[in-house]
Amino acid sequence: MKLNKKVVAAAVIVAVIAIPLLIKAGRGDSRKEVTIAVASEQAIRPTILASGVLAYLTEVNLTSEVVAKVREILVEEGDQVVQDQLLLRLDPETYRNAIEREEASRRQGVISIERQRLALALAEKRLARGVQLFEQKMIGQSEYDDLRNARDLNRVELKSSEEALRRADAVLGEARDQFSKTDIRSPISGTIVALPIKVGETAIASTNAFAGAQLMKIADTSAIQVELMVDEADVSKIALGQDVNVFAAAFPDLALVGKVHQIALAPTLVNQGRSYEVTALLEPPKDIALRSGMSARADIFLGDGSRTLAVPVEAVGTDVDEDKKVTRFVWVDRDGSARKVEVEVGLSDDKWEAIASGLKAGDRVITGPGKTVRSLLEGERISELEEKKDSDAAQDDDSDIEVEVTDE
Repeated sequence: MKLNKKVVAAAVIVAVIAIPLLIKAGRGDSRKEVTIAVASEQAIRPTILASGVLAYLTEVNLTSEVVAKVREILVEEGDQVVQDQLLLRLDPETYRNAIEREEASRRQGVISIERQRLALALAEKRLARGVQLFEQKMIGQSEYDDLRNARDLNRVELKSSEEALRRADAVLGEARDQFSKTDIRSPISGTIVALPIKVGETAIASTNAFAGAQLMKIADTSAIQVELMVDEADVSKIALGQDVNVFAAAFPDLALVGKVHQIALAPTLVNQGRSYEVTALLEPPKDIALRSGMSARADIFLGDGSRTLAVPVEAVGTDVDEDKKVTRFVWVDRDGSARKVEVEVGLSDDKWEAIASGLKAGDRVITGPGKTVRSLLEGERISELEEKKDSDAAQDDDSDIEVEVTDE
């Protein structure tokens, strides 16, 4: 009678698995097998991931302070300019007419003052003669009072004319200032990175409620920074001077090294969440053409990367008592027994967690398996889990081979 090949193969597999277990049970070994790591000094550099955009360190958006048509543009996009260089001319005709109008008004004010001075001089002479006549009782009190009032009135009118002249001077100065603003000059030395306006278009001035039309953008391209948005849960961990690795979208494999130099105090609403802008200065290689507006991601490093006592993160557990007090602990191998040790932790990254107190270098810390660690009891006997041997792997491979049995 032929044996069922599948039954025979299954019997072989069961035997391979069951025999070692039976041998172990016969020896009475009740220890739990665990993985163990040794507490040692490690370099821990946790990071915070953020995204943002590149921006030149100094950027100026030029807008007009007056409303006028563009008459002439003296630069092109990409040109290098120096501070106070003439870039663009607006049509000055309206503002030249305003200057002429205010100059005429000022001349009228000067004439009015001359007239008032002559009138005041005449009134003072009449009053002087009136005083003599009044003392000789040749005129009455009423006529004397009229002469004095006429003198005082001329003084007041002269002061009024002088104030009107000051006002005319101020208005004329404002008109000249408006006229000077039809010549647009560069506020900084840099490069023209944007020039959206054209000759013949109207430059619109900015107001409190309306942003004027952009004439051009000038930037100092010799220095660049990254403007990152950091979640409010992480911003408290960031400090000035921390190292940053930035990866621009155009150069995803190149880490641009920088340092944090500014952290916003007020939040920004992003997708119904609060984030804070963190700015980092970059030191890019000279042969890399970075541009303002490029999207980027960044790793912000916490700590200085110095070596400190640490254990694998999976070795650290958490207890919360009835008073909601949180304590951290690890299981330690003490002469083959599991002992629970309370610890104080520090910084952590994806692999290591710093231990501030509770352990010393060389302590054997239990790291897994997770299910076993969760069920450990104080003083429970443990043994270190041995690595799988090549023969075990080979045995597992052989168990997949069907055994062919034939009738003799």
